[in-house]
Parts: sequence; structure tokens; C-alpha cells
Amino acid sequence: MRIGFDITPLTRNRSGVGNFCYYLLKHLLQLGGGVQFEGLATRASRGDLGELAGRIVHRRVPLPTRVLYKMWGAFGIPRADALLGGVDVYHATNYFLPPTRSAKRVVTFYDLAFLTMPGKCSPKIVGPFARHTRRAAQEADAILTCSESSKKDIVRLLAVPPGKVTVTYGAVDEDFVPVERDRAARMLAKRHGIQGPFILFVSTIEPRKNVPTLLRAFKQIAGDIPHTLVLAGATGWNSDDIPKIIDGLELNNRVVRTGFVASRADLAAFYSAADLFAFPTLYEGFGLPLLEAMTCGCPVVSARNSSVPEVVGDAAVLVDDATDAGAVAQAMAGVLADPAQRDVMRAKGLEQAKRFSWETCAQQTMQVYQELAP
Repeated sequence: MRIGFDITPLTRNRSGVGNFCYYLLKHLLQLGGGVQFEGLATRASRGDLGELAGRIVHRRVPLPTRVLYKMWGAFGIPRADALLGGVDVYHATNYFLPPTRSAKRVVTFYDLAFLTMPGKCSPKIVGPFARHTRRAAQEADAILTCSESSKKDIVRLLAVPPGKVTVTYGAVDEDFVPVERDRAARMLAKRHGIQGPFILFVSTIEPRKNVPTLLRAFKQIAGDIPHTLVLAGATGWNSDDIPKIIDGLELNNRVVRTGFVASRADLAAFYSAADLFAFPTLYEGFGLPLLEAMTCGCPVVSARNSSVPEVVGDAAVLVDDATDAGAVAQAMAGVLADPAQRDVMRAKGLEQAKRFSWETCAQQTMQVYQELAP
């Protein structure tokens, strides 16, 4: 069986979709079974296959991503399977479903934030993704998604039968391991200048991550705790005002912004050294940072919405209204004030994280391929 796989999301600074695709492909390749994978990417992608280089044959189409998407949408050419010399199944890993000559088509939708809360997403995503996702949902032979919450959104908003959608949860790979707490603190002091106890947030900073609420919540408790708030992640769409918010709250000396953390070892050190992972998100298709935090034994405060309860189980403290800064502040303060509770949360988090496995994700994905292949 030959599988075409969209590797466009595999870039040097992977986050979200890129990480999901990378680790899924890594574990698909480990399954063996005589299955051959053929990667396809556009010229616009700053491709980085990492340790997968040399293990997958791939072709880069000499066109910018948007140009290729327009050609696919308007003219139905070039056919993705033809570009790869013929495949049995083509897996579109990032929403956009290309035309094929004969290959069955699988598409992955990670979340439908651009439909459920369009005001919190970039217009560059909302318009094109809303149009093409509806069509892709109808035309695809199978749809994959990463949570039951997202599956419900797909069935409800895209009018597809539940049996067409398979949930394949993401996971934390074995290359992401906790760091002994004192050693992690020394690493962060040396490499990032972070001293003393801190609360951690990790994600691309964009409106649906709800960072302004987190900052207001932190302001409410900052006078009672010695902690710094560390915001680890690149600045995304419509979030350039974060420095002004920090300044307006007079938190310049209490908030550290690291930007994108490229080193997986450093990221694990952040989670391992933090007293608390605070993530009052408005919507998640899966929420990999939650799983990363629990894997490293970091207590989690998050929001009771979208896929978050699926991921954290009973291991986290969840706030019913993520926009209520007072409720977020109360939840954070409660966890920080109770060492015994933090110990219980660490233990529960470690057990909860074990429920998710890339091997299982790969096996479930392969089963979908096999059911479609002639």
C-alpha cells in the first residue's frame, strides 16, 4: 500500500499541527507492514523532516501554498496522487483536500475554531478555511480529528455522518521527558535568566488562548505570591497589544516572555520547574500543552470547555468561565497555596498522560487507510 502524506506543516519551528503531523508520521513509519509513504509539500513550506529525513520519499511542488490551493480549488489540477506517481490513499493533514485521480482521500480537521468563534481567528484563516473545509468534509472518504469535542463540532457544523469521522488522539512522544526539578531550574536560570518560582503558559499567543484574562487574573494574586508569570510562545495574529496590557497592569517586572521555545529539552524544563501551568483557553481541538504539562508533573489550571476535559480528566482544576479573571485567579491561588493538592495533581496528571500514545494514534490512522485502500 502506498500512502501520500501532506508534509507541508513539517517546518523548523513546529507547533500545533506541525507537531501532530511530525509525530504521527514518525510512528506510522515505525509500524512497517510494507506500507510506503510518499510526502508532498509546497515550495512555501520551510520543510524540516528532522529525524525522518531519509526515511520518507517526498516531493516539493514548485508553487506557493496559496497558489497551489487556488489551482486545486478552481481547476482540480494538479492531482495530488499523480504528483506522487500514484498512491492508494492520500492524507491531507491540514484541512485542505486536494483533487486526486484515483486515490481515496483522508483529511484531518484539528478543530473548527474558525467556525465556532470566527472573531477569535485571523480573517486569512476564517474565509478560506470555512469555504474549503465544508467542501472537503463532503468530498473526503474519511475524516480524522483529535478529540470527541472536535468530532461533535464536525458532525454538527459540516453535516457529515458520525461514522465518517474517526477520533485519533495526539500524545507526547518519548523524546519529551521530565527534567529533575532542581536541574530544570538551573537550566532555565542559565539559558533564559528565569529565577525563582513561576507560573507557566505555553502556546502561540492569539485571541482564543485568552492571555489578557490570564494577565488580569495574575494581577489579582501577584501581590500575595512571589511568582513570575512566564509566557512561552510566539506572538500570533492580533496579539500585538499584549505588551501594552502588561504595562497597563504594571506587571513588567513580573511577566517574562520567552518567544517560541525551539528546544524540546528547554520546553520540558519549563514544565518541570513550574509550580503551575495556567491555560485558560477559550477553545482547543486537543490542547497538546496540557498533556505536555501533565507528562512533566506540572499541576494544571485550565477551562472547562471544548476538548480540555477529555485531555485532563480529573487531574486538573477547571474554571467554568474562562473569561472570568476572578475565577481564574481564585483557581491559581488555591493550587499555589496547597502543596498537598499540587502533589495529588502531579500524580493524577502523570497517570492521565499515560492514556495517550502516538503508537495508538498511528495504529488507528493506519486502520482508516487500510479500510479505504483497494
